Amino acid sequence: MRKLVKALLWIVGILAVTVGILRLTLIDFWTVPDDPILGAAVAPTMAPGDVVVLLTKGKAGFGDLVRCADPENPAKFVVGRIAGVEGDVVETVGASLKVNGQSYNGQSACPKTNYTVKHPTSGAETKLNCDVVTMGGGWHYRGSSAKPFPSTPKRAEVGPGMLYLVSDDREFHDDSRDFGSVRRETCKGRPFLRLLGSAGWADDDQRMTFLH
Repeated sequence: MRKLVKALLWIVGILAVTVGILRLTLIDFWTVPDDPILGAAVAPTMAPGDVVVLLTKGKAGFGDLVRCADPENPAKFVVGRIAGVEGDVVETVGASLKVNGQSYNGQSACPKTNYTVKHPTSGAETKLNCDVVTMGGGWHYRGSSAKPFPSTPKRAEVGPGMLYLVSDDREFHDDSRDFGSVRRETCKGRPFLRLLGSAGWADDDQRMTFLH
């Protein structure tokens, strides 16, 4: 029995040291805050209360999901997908996205075709559609409304050292359409793994899921 306990302690110790080293060099942990604007913007990929692992090394590229300092309040974060890098021309209207003349829109439905999110201003439960977008060699979920919200077409040229972000929830967005391009150096984390959702370890659907 003592040998078993000793072996378990060694395993726990090794795991703790490994996690500590990774945290210092490659990863960080973050809980998505219960913020109505951010909570709506990160859907359907993430949700408030999610505990996620961030990659903190390596250069993020087109199509990657990144966490950046909020340009309007550096004490907070914004999360968006890189839709434009230096020299790109980004055009948006509603849920539609076009980069350098190429469209990046839904190609198929998500496994769950609808989801609900709290309206960022009223707090009312709002149903949105979910589809899959291929972008930058990968894919991700996109949220949009069956009846698109009124929107103004926007066009932006991405300057040197800047990134243009779009929210995965194209309707309730908090992205470069709202605050402009962000400086690349302010984006120091790439969410790639959800350890658990707001319901905790009992939620099999959210626990240990990769974020596309």
